[in-house]
Amino acid sequence: MVKKYRCTICGYIYDEEKEKVKFSDLPEDWTCPLCGAPKYLFEEVKENEKTDEKEEVESKNEIKNKIDDEDDLRQLTNYEISLICSNLARGCEKQYLDEQMQAFYKLSKYYEEKEADLKSELSDVKELVKDDINSFKEAMKVFDKYNDRGAKRVATWASKSTVIMNTLLDNYMKKGLDYIKNNKIWVCDICGFVYIGDNPPKACPVCKVPSLKILEVK
Repeated sequence: MVKKYRCTICGYIYDEEKEKVKFSDLPEDWTCPLCGAPKYLFEEVKENEKTDEKEEVESKNEIKNKIDDEDDLRQLTNYEISLICSNLARGCEKQYLDEQMQAFYKLSKYYEEKEADLKSELSDVKELVKDDINSFKEAMKVFDKYNDRGAKRVATWASKSTVIMNTLLDNYMKKGLDYIKNNKIWVCDICGFVYIGDNPPKACPVCKVPSLKILEVK
């Protein structure tokens, strides 16, 4: 039995019948072609739910082909620089170049500490993001109680944008600079949605404003 799955961030529908591939067979690193949300943020569409076919087609038309040229040069991470300096230090040691050896070991230690500091800072940021996600959940309960539709809309936008931010942080911590190489970072000026790619979506997947409101982070 073929199924459909909906992205909980932007509403994109993955239809197994049209795509000819079961959702469960997609690789774990597969992401939403519209907003970049990871696979685990999709939910199954139940049979009694109605889907807007026109919106589905428009979403698919916005899929951007991403080019990933593995031969391109990239910037080295602090960890990689540390390893290179360490190897150079050992090479100098074999040649009895004590002064050069000490200098390379010093550089290796410096970049090793920079890598550790960066991971620590990112971990702190992730904790703040998780706190924000929980705060939005609590706020929604209050807005539901008083049926404040405007506040609920803003909280929904903020919650989805924060969830995406959390997944982007996860990817960056795993892949480092490889994750954003040859790509640009875009942020919606209205809801804060973050997108990694060469070009921004034609419309924000969260708040639906046009791309002119999605600004590149320099």
